[in-house]
Amino acid sequence: MASLIASAVSTLLIKFGTGLAGKAGGWVFQEGLAAVTGGITDTARIREDIANVLKEVKQIQTSVTELSSQLSDSLLQLRKDSLRTYITDIETYYATIGDIMQEAFELPEKKLTDADRVRQAKGLQKRLNNRLRACSNDVPGYLDKINDFLNERGSNAFFQQAAQQALDQSDDFLEYYSKTKVMALNYWVAYIKGISLLQMAHDTPQVNFEEGSFTIDRHKANVLAQEKNFRSTVGEVTIALAEEVISDPNATRDLTWRTAGGTYIEAYKSPYANYVLSGIPGPRESAWIVKHIPSVTREDFDPTQGYPVLIEPSDRVDNPLCAGGSQYGLDTRWTTATLGEYQCRWFIKPRSPGEARFSFRFLSSSAANNGSYIVDNPASDLRTLNYVDSLHKEDGNQFFSVTLGEPKV
Repeated sequence: MASLIASAVSTLLIKFGTGLAGKAGGWVFQEGLAAVTGGITDTARIREDIANVLKEVKQIQTSVTELSSQLSDSLLQLRKDSLRTYITDIETYYATIGDIMQEAFELPEKKLTDADRVRQAKGLQKRLNNRLRACSNDVPGYLDKINDFLNERGSNAFFQQAAQQALDQSDDFLEYYSKTKVMALNYWVAYIKGISLLQMAHDTPQVNFEEGSFTIDRHKANVLAQEKNFRSTVGEVTIALAEEVISDPNATRDLTWRTAGGTYIEAYKSPYANYVLSGIPGPRESAWIVKHIPSVTREDFDPTQGYPVLIEPSDRVDNPLCAGGSQYGLDTRWTTATLGEYQCRWFIKPRSPGEARFSFRFLSSSAANNGSYIVDNPASDLRTLNYVDSLHKEDGNQFFSVTLGEPKV
């Protein structure tokens, strides 16, 4: 399910389109169902390809439903009830057409006379034509209504409200991104199914959907514009961080970490002191690494549950950044073996939807300093990072620029 959350709209268009409304499917709609009821090798392969697409689309729909069930009621209530009828109709059309095609594909396996096979194929073709004709009449209007809703702008727009609520209900960037993306997928899966239905109708000569090519191109452009709206609302930097993590949640990665003023951050250690400098003019080459604790399998990884990380100096791996261990506030003096893996982790979270500045909240199995936030001290003689008990969004010194590098080998 993690890979579904990271899927781009263009990827979903391909997944939904290459079978039912793609090259193989287009051939079926142009030639008619009778063309795939004879059991010839090539058509048998086409039947299998289309059956696999139907299975994959069903799995995607199931995954979106399961992910949505993990969201709060207040977040789910942002969905527009009046669009539910349109989405249900699209899903019903898609499922019904899939059923008709599957039934046609099974005709070669049935013990039928040639005459009966042709008669049943013609009956299925008639029902398919009727369904696709209804799609060509209804679905463009449904998609227009959904598009108007998803491409709204302003503080009351769906994506803006979903992003803000998801952020308020999340511990970090990954949970925030994933919850907002699941809300979008609720609509995008139906929208792309609708485009696929229009392509099927356009490919079927008996439907006479002459304006189909223009309508399909318009709605493909619309859904890509919806994705652009989503990305600008959520924040490109947040999305880049989240998709990098989803690609390999167990990877250790370089962390480039800067203050609001653009200076770089570096751990300092000597026999006499241990603190974190925040006034390095830099740029620094990979002064820090991050890694997720605990490790997870790809199958069990759930991005909607957050991503606490250990932050360590790249020259002293296994010496995690901790709050409250020195007179300076933050330090890297103790090893993970001494502290335990759950003593010094951090949640990294954007300041607001669309913004490329992030807070760092301390997560510790010990009660001491748990929930504290990192703050920069630009006015001090020795510019270092410290921690404070609570987050103040108006204080820019509590928010930082964050970039993750490629996984380390």
